[in-house]
Amino acid sequence: MSISCRLRSAVIMVIIVMLTCSAYAQTTDNDLARTLSVLSVSQKKLLYQYGTLQSYAGQPVADSFWRQHTQELKEVTPEQATILAKELLANTELVYNVTKPSRLQALRGVFTASRMLIGLAGLIAAYSLVHLLSRYWSRIFSWLYSKLHRLFYRLFSPRMLTWELLALSVAGIWWGVLIGDQTLRTIVLQVSVFTLWAQLTAVATRQDLIRRYLEHVVDHLERRGTTKEAIIAVGLPALGATLALVSLMFRAPEDWYAYEVIVPGMVALFTLPPVIYLHKVLKKMILPFPVDSRRADRLLGVYTAATLVLWIALVFWPPVPPQVLVAVSVLLACLLLPMSVEEVTRCGTPNYIWLQVLTVAWLCACVLAGGQRSILMLNWTGLGGLLLYVIAKYWEVPVLLGYSWKNRKALGSLGMAAIIWVIASLIRWQPQWFIWF
Repeated sequence: MSISCRLRSAVIMVIIVMLTCSAYAQTTDNDLARTLSVLSVSQKKLLYQYGTLQSYAGQPVADSFWRQHTQELKEVTPEQATILAKELLANTELVYNVTKPSRLQALRGVFTASRMLIGLAGLIAAYSLVHLLSRYWSRIFSWLYSKLHRLFYRLFSPRMLTWELLALSVAGIWWGVLIGDQTLRTIVLQVSVFTLWAQLTAVATRQDLIRRYLEHVVDHLERRGTTKEAIIAVGLPALGATLALVSLMFRAPEDWYAYEVIVPGMVALFTLPPVIYLHKVLKKMILPFPVDSRRADRLLGVYTAATLVLWIALVFWPPVPPQVLVAVSVLLACLLLPMSVEEVTRCGTPNYIWLQVLTVAWLCACVLAGGQRSILMLNWTGLGGLLLYVIAKYWEVPVLLGYSWKNRKALGSLGMAAIIWVIASLIRWQPQWFIWF
């Protein structure tokens, strides 16, 4: 019993000592802060000098300084002075103010005035030269034109400009990745890639004006020329831009070039001989049943089928970067979803049903591929495509069955909102159904 009482007494004593020490420390800090706040500027300067001597000259020199100025710092003890001096030394910023003009300051003012006079002289001289040149400008221009017009005509002719811009674009792609600023680097690289593609097309079509060689590109994409012309005028320039973007994928620190490579890559793919020679086979993949469709619909079907074949190949090729697969998936969704709408293709009932099956099957395959490859963006591309498909069919199927949305769009919008709410509630209720990895 006595042992427990002793232990209890010891614990109480320890707690009392700790509280006393903490209270003493707090009181000391409060006293120091109050003392520092009532010191004058001259006293703070003396404490700052005292701390400087302690840090850089040694304690004996600092003690001698303290003894000389004891009367000026009567309110502060040596212990407090040491603490306050360290505080001032750590949290004081020195400002250099000239209180008395000196020879050095006067010389600085002289040099400043001389620089201002030199600048003024330069402005006056420039104005005078411009005024003099304005009198003789016509003669100078005539002389320069007679001597240099042939050189400038050759340097800036449309053909030479094409080659000069081509060289500049290659230089921009090669050395643009060395630019440190991300914004400037992105601008230089993007402009260089676009210029490279445009000038390669100009060289291939032998048309220097963009309006003219764009007409050639559209004609060849719509199969209005020979296969050889399509490869030369469209395929090779697109292939050059694709190779440039592939090099940027490995040399530039940004990731978005892996997405951009799909645009010229798909254009080059559409002009490859296998795609051109297999137009009928590719068309049968999208529109398998006989129908008298428009030329634009047939070409859209061919390009959609070629993109679908490429997507399947990329899914089963592990080394392909995820960004490339995501970009192809987004492009294919933008092709299949409009084609699944009856008003767009007008391909007949059998082909329409086939397009619905193909679209839904591919969207589900996209979700599964995203889970298999652990690519979240691919998963969400498929789920987003399914959501858009459901909304599109909500408006389209009643019309195909004879229902009219005329004067009922508000009611239809309310129903669409209900569908979206149900889907969102399902996602919140069972989120694991929408995560496939």
